[in-house]
Amino acid sequence: MAAFRLFSHKAFLLFVPLFLLCSSSVSGYSWNEVKVWCKQTPNPQPCECFMNNNPIHSQKIIKHKDDFLKLSLQVAQERALKGHANTVSLGPKCRNSREKAAWADCIELYEQAVEKLNKTLNPNPKFSQEDAQTWLSTAHTNLETCRAGFYELGVQDFVLPLMSNNVTKLVSNTLALNKVEYKEPIEYEEPTYKEGFPTWVIKPGDRKLLQSSSSSSRGNVVVAKDGSGKYTTIGAAINAAPKSSCGRYVIYVKAGIYNEQVEIKAKNIMLAGDGIGKTIIAGSKSVGEGTTAFRSATVGKSKVIKV
Repeated sequence: MAAFRLFSHKAFLLFVPLFLLCSSSVSGYSWNEVKVWCKQTPNPQPCECFMNNNPIHSQKIIKHKDDFLKLSLQVAQERALKGHANTVSLGPKCRNSREKAAWADCIELYEQAVEKLNKTLNPNPKFSQEDAQTWLSTAHTNLETCRAGFYELGVQDFVLPLMSNNVTKLVSNTLALNKVEYKEPIEYEEPTYKEGFPTWVIKPGDRKLLQSSSSSSRGNVVVAKDGSGKYTTIGAAINAAPKSSCGRYVIYVKAGIYNEQVEIKAKNIMLAGDGIGKTIIAGSKSVGEGTTAFRSATVGKSKVIKV
């Protein structure tokens, strides 16, 4: 776990150097064995540190690269969980809106990173090496996005809990170990159609929604700025939507300019408007006004992940 202390109003956290966080005790492996394997990674120091101090390891011999990759994934997952817990605990220490904004981003980004690491550690895997590389790359990108948010908002003195447990470097190691050989890109293929629709639109209900000429007739609820619908904002309609639905939950948004930032947290929600230039969502958040790039999307999708 990260070791830190508060020391002034200018610098939020001061972290103990890496070498003070690790001891030379070995849990299950010989020191030399761990060093040999860790030297094959781009970040050998945190690899040695956390591999040697992880009590969950029971395997005595690392015979193959796959064994070492699995152990590396377990270590990265453990550090990501600790990083998430550390980040949550820092919430009350945020001193202003900018620090709170960057902190909130990191909570969600850590959760998404943990989810991707969990998928690569699935004991009954039904995924390819390419899938694992994609998930690990996503986890790494999320953690770097967490870091970037602090710098975007000019709060560099808020030293990230991410930087104390080296989780980004550990995930980078797993990416290197899981390295996928480069493949020539597949030539572009024209999409195939059936009855005028792309073949990926396979559900009859989805086709009926697209075929409908009347937006209002296909909506579960109506949003209208003039008050003629159930809601006057898209956000209110989304927040009231069921958290899970077997079919599409369609929100019909009447013509108008909606100055709001839309964040969809449930599955199967579909927004339907009156057409280009008629129904307009015009969110305008930016780094300049105190919003991270991660939160600047006009319409975004997020989800709550249990960790």
